Amino acid sequence: MNVCELLRLLQTEHDETAARADSLRKQIERLTTALAETEARLAELTATRKVIDGLTPPDHEPATAETATIY
Repeated sequence: MNVCELLRLLQTEHDETAARADSLRKQIERLTTALAETEARLAELTATRKVIDGLTPPDHEPATAETATIY
């Protein structure tokens, strides 16, 4: 294998690795957005639960996820 062939192979691997890095950056961006949206929704659900718990009588047992009825 001569130096030119070695340099060509090195460039090919570099290009493939750079493309993979770009793809991973895009995937991280999508996942970061999805995580932020999910965490915001979780905060909304937590706030809603606190409001509902505050409106229920003190002797009322909160419904568990298994027994809660959702309409």
